[in-house]
Amino acid sequence: MALLHWFSPNNFVTNKTRSDPKMDIFLYAHGVDCVVAKAGKEKKVRNFYPGLFADELESVPDRPGVVQVFSIHNALLGVGYYDPRSRVALRVYRFEDGPLDKKFFLHRFARAKEKRARMGDFHRLVHAEADGLPGLVVDRFGEILVVQVRNRAMEALRETWLPALIEVVEPVGIYERSDMDSRRQEGLPEKIGVIYGEVPQVLEVDEDGLVFQIPIALAQKTGYYLDQRENRRLLEQMAEPGQRVLDVYSYAGAFALRAARKGAYALAIDKDLEALGVLDRTASRLGLRVDIRQGDALEALESLTRSKTPPFQHVLLDPPTLVKKPDELPRVKRLLVDLLRPALRLLDSKGWLWLSSCAYYLGVDELLEVTRRAAADEGRRLRVHAIHYNPPDHPWSLHVPESLYLKTVIFQDDPL
Repeated sequence: MALLHWFSPNNFVTNKTRSDPKMDIFLYAHGVDCVVAKAGKEKKVRNFYPGLFADELESVPDRPGVVQVFSIHNALLGVGYYDPRSRVALRVYRFEDGPLDKKFFLHRFARAKEKRARMGDFHRLVHAEADGLPGLVVDRFGEILVVQVRNRAMEALRETWLPALIEVVEPVGIYERSDMDSRRQEGLPEKIGVIYGEVPQVLEVDEDGLVFQIPIALAQKTGYYLDQRENRRLLEQMAEPGQRVLDVYSYAGAFALRAARKGAYALAIDKDLEALGVLDRTASRLGLRVDIRQGDALEALESLTRSKTPPFQHVLLDPPTLVKKPDELPRVKRLLVDLLRPALRLLDSKGWLWLSSCAYYLGVDELLEVTRRAAADEGRRLRVHAIHYNPPDHPWSLHVPESLYLKTVIFQDDPL
């Protein structure tokens, strides 16, 4: 078996449960930094899954770093980064021999760029594991990139991948927005600010002629939710002049503005006053009218039902990531039922209910369940019109279930 010469020697730590001491002698004699997957766990890596937890590793080096990954039968599985302090101790970046050098990252970024060559100037350029780069997200806003570094491995490899990203994309500037929960779970400090070139204080995002001016430091994600673009296009196709559209969790109001451009009345609800300010300014520049209500979604929905407002032909619920661990599901499902009840009261006969989830643990089955429960409570009969997932610039890898995160179910009120 060929071994790579570019690793530095390192002491090798063996777990007490080692079943093959000959493996320890073999690895140590060759002076390489290695990890060994436990029996059966090598199947994950062979099937292109890029992460192993600490309890899935049979043997590990005594410090973080780039490592070769082996099965207990001495078969080379790939190359990755090991850090025992990380939530996922081993991140696999290559499934063959080779260093994690600039050339490697040049290829990864070039491949990501190639896959998005016909997606315009505003898209997700790197979608972490789905693009073979666990822990890195890159959104492209014209000549500006916004990056998120989500784990210890990508943080450690920063000085290698960042020059490669600049060389492949040639941006005017790069802004880092590494302040997400996953980074805090890794024990990493937040990093926010310009890391390359010049970045304007306000990003201009052009989505099919709707131009949003988003403050670069706006508090949500990378500044704009690129992943709902196709659903927003669909809403604009379906909405009709004179209809009423309710956009709950609207953020900067891209759904509401699409409806208003079609000639519908639109009401946007969000608790983020700064985002609603972006919506208001965008509507004013475009000569569109969108009514705005700032506040908690559930309270606003219940207030609307009490005020006997006319029904809406489209009601959209696109809440933030409400569930990040499986044990949070029962609480979140109760919350969604509570949200859906007043939403259904506000829905016109034969109207359309749009329900989205950007949480991996809140799947389509859960969305159907909570809607069924709420519909039963409200005496509404619904049909499932369509189910949509991540758009192509947020790819869903067959081998990484977590890369399927966005689900949108479109229901229609279906009286007999």
